[in-house]
Amino acid sequence: MVKKSLAAVAAVAVVGACVFGTDFFSYVRTFGSNAREAVKAQISTDFELDRIRNEVDNLMPEVHRHMTIVAEQSVDVKDMERELADKEASLTRQKDAILALREDLDTGLDHFTYRAVSYTRSEVESDLASRFDSYRVSEESVKRDRQILAAQRDTLRANQKKLDAMLARKEELKVKVAQLEARQKQIQAAEAVHSIEIDDSQLAHVENMIKELNHALDVRESMLETEGHV
Repeated sequence: MVKKSLAAVAAVAVVGACVFGTDFFSYVRTFGSNAREAVKAQISTDFELDRIRNEVDNLMPEVHRHMTIVAEQSVDVKDMERELADKEASLTRQKDAILALREDLDTGLDHFTYRAVSYTRSEVESDLASRFDSYRVSEESVKRDRQILAAQRDTLRANQKKLDAMLARKEELKVKVAQLEARQKQIQAAEAVHSIEIDDSQLAHVENMIKELNHALDVRESMLETEGHV
């Protein structure tokens, strides 16, 4: 089997050398080189496209991580808004109670009755001072919570903006990958059409060979005619 294969290769080489002369092996080398380059280019572009697709898909874990962060921060902001609203409502009630006691003391009375319990002026003044201190502490707490809430809102907005940008860029990358795929298919189609085109230079070479062979045959015929007249 091996001997037959070697014989076939040798026969092709001999015939090729006879037909194409010294150009035969050059044609073989050129064809082999072009074939290797074409295969290499095809593998390279397909591999790069697959690699790019994988890189785009690998962005999803990071996108999901940011989505989780934004979702958690959004819930935290809503929870703090409710807590702050409750504290502000409590602060308003404390302020109303302080103002009510202040108005009672402004009447100049010495005794006051609240819920059927009698209190002296001194007791009411002491209660007012205690309520005012508690109010100031609550007011500072609400002030701090407002600052914290404002900072959390800023962070949430920044992370939401970053997430939106990531999603937009991911979609943009998907569009670009689709454009690359379409471009590759277009080039592959053009290459397929180009690959079946006949090489004009090779045609000219064959035509020249035919011309030379006809000339040689003409010479032989002419010699035969000359010899016939001798």
